[in-house]
Amino acid sequence: MIRRFIASHPAVLALGLVALVFGVDLSLPLGVAAAVPYTFAVLIALSAKPGWVGPAVAALCMVLTIAKLEIVPERGTTEMWKVIVNRCLALFAIGMTTLLGLLRRRAEMKVRQHEADLVRMGRLAVAGELAGILAHELNQPLAAVCLQADVAAHLASDVEKPELTAALGEVVDQSRRAAEIVRSIRRTVRRAKPERESVDLNEATRVVVRLLDWKARRTGVAVQLRLADSLPATHGDRIQIEQVLFNLLQNALEAVGARDDGPRLVQIESATEGDMVCVRVRDTGIGLAEPARVFEQFYTTKPEGMGLGLAISHSIAEAHGGQLTAKAIVDGAEFAFALPVLREELR
Repeated sequence: MIRRFIASHPAVLALGLVALVFGVDLSLPLGVAAAVPYTFAVLIALSAKPGWVGPAVAALCMVLTIAKLEIVPERGTTEMWKVIVNRCLALFAIGMTTLLGLLRRRAEMKVRQHEADLVRMGRLAVAGELAGILAHELNQPLAAVCLQADVAAHLASDVEKPELTAALGEVVDQSRRAAEIVRSIRRTVRRAKPERESVDLNEATRVVVRLLDWKARRTGVAVQLRLADSLPATHGDRIQIEQVLFNLLQNALEAVGARDDGPRLVQIESATEGDMVCVRVRDTGIGLAEPARVFEQFYTTKPEGMGLGLAISHSIAEAHGGQLTAKAIVDGAEFAFALPVLREELR
């Protein structure tokens, strides 16, 4: 019963104890002994959920310890300098108790966060195993879809219906992309080396924009492409590079969609910057509160987010010898994805 009351009303109990100790201190010459119950009150207050309650109670205890000298001087024949030393020791005890309590609470928070991260990592490990199983099971059906789509597109080439031909062509392209994504997942699960090849960032950007066109239309966001002409090629795993661009555009669309007013625009630009090719994604969304933390694992501002998309994208960029940066801009955010130019292009 007592423990339940302490857990549910720590601030009230701490303030009550402080008032009691101060009243006794006014009646009796406690001296440095007053610090003992005061520190107990501070420890109780530190368990309160609002983080400022503990330090506030500690400051109150220090003020009352000093005020005691002005209200009722110490009794007896004790010399004044000894009284002051006793009160200073009491202040030191209260301050050290507060400091150690805050450090302990911070350590406990880190331990709880670490435990939560371990639980999440366990779930991700299970998800990775399931992804490998699904990739294996989906490989053959997707191969059949690709084959049938090719056959349908070939048969439709004799029919004078360009809309049908274009639709079947899109089915062929997307089914092949789905098969490549499945193969990439299987390589990741098997820890196989990624397939490196020459990659056109402009073309990869167009592919990603087509994939997310439905989401842009649903959220009412306009996507502007400002791609440089004759952009040099880069070298890397095309699926992984497209995955980074996919994450950046998807996050931009979600950030803009979270706003109730203002412009709804995402701009994608490509350019050559020295020996690097760069794609910049700017949005007019809700912005970045902490740009320096967006690439940390498990850091997310989305209620249902996992905090892994940008962390994985950052790792992919570094694995390709490039970089992925983020910064807050006026009315939005900007992400820059830079990769080295293919060496043959530099010659």
